This record gives sequence, C-alpha cells and structure tokens, in this order.
Amino acid sequence: MEKAFPPISKQGILDPADHVSAIDFVNRVNWLFETWDVEGMIDSFTPEAVAYHFHGTIRGHEEIRRFFEVDYPYLIPGVGRHATNHIVDKDGDGVVVRYHNLLVRHAWPEDAVKVGAGEIMESGQDLPGIWLYSPMRDCLIRTDSGWKIWERYIGGSTTNTRLSPRDTKAEAFKDFMPRL
Repeated sequence: MEKAFPPISKQGILDPADHVSAIDFVNRVNWLFETWDVEGMIDSFTPEAVAYHFHGTIRGHEEIRRFFEVDYPYLIPGVGRHATNHIVDKDGDGVVVRYHNLLVRHAWPEDAVKVGAGEIMESGQDLPGIWLYSPMRDCLIRTDSGWKIWERYIGGSTTNTRLSPRDTKAEAFKDFMPRL
C-alpha cells in the first residue's frame, strides 16, 4: 500500500493550471470509458504505460487494447464513473493524481441503451447504486498532445455483487456497448 499510495503532504505545491488540467484529464478519461471510445482510452496512456488492475498487470498499448476488448466490457454498459477527492502532487516531470473512482450502476446492461437514448427509467432493483469502489493513482506526464498516463494503479476495490452481471464475458455485452 505504501508504494502504491505513498504519504501525501498536507498542502501541495503545484502550478494551479497543472492541478486543474490533471483533474480535468482524469475526468475526461472516465468519460472515454463511459462512451466506450477505445481508441481515445488507449491514446490516454503512453505507449509504454503500465496499469496495475485487479484483473492483473497490463503493459503497453497492445496489452491495454486486449484488456479493454476482452476483460473490460462488463464494466461499461449501464455504468457511470465518478472520480472524487482528487489530490494532485508534483511527480518528477509530471504529476500524480490520487482519487476515488466510483462506478455507479444506473441500468442493467440490456437496459443501458434506453438511458443513453434519454429515456427516464424507474428501478425496484436498487438502481442507481454504487457498484464498485476503487482508490486510484494515475501518474501523468505532459506530452505534445497533453497529459498521458504512464502508470495507473487501482487499489483494493469493493464490489456490490448484487449489481454485478451474471456473465462477465465480453461476448455477453457486444450488443449493449455504447456507440459513438
């Protein structure tokens, strides 16, 4: 835990523009996930990036693409992402952003398209509800095209299994994925 989430100072010393733009970047990356913009998601990482996820360690764009296409789809339809409590600190040539990522299930995968189309839904099944909590740490480096993640760490996570789909294989979600 110490390495993944090292101690923080009580007050950060950081250019306010870097602070704001790093938080904006994290929030925009979450939106890319919600809209299933796989190319944008991959482009948010440096080519040599590493991500430590509860599904395993993923290195570089090729593994990131495979991870998104094979292991990740069950975490998309009917789910909103909410990054909260951002702490941004200087980190070498970049910044490190620590935050809580809450995945809120607002619809079951097969109903997600209705919400996306602007329908108002009512649920007797505890929806919307927080499905997954993860502490996050993104190490960002500024590039010619803006911030990029060179390392992402997803800490110990908690899942509300009542809101989990029974089948988590990518094939089960192909008809329910958001379309750009």
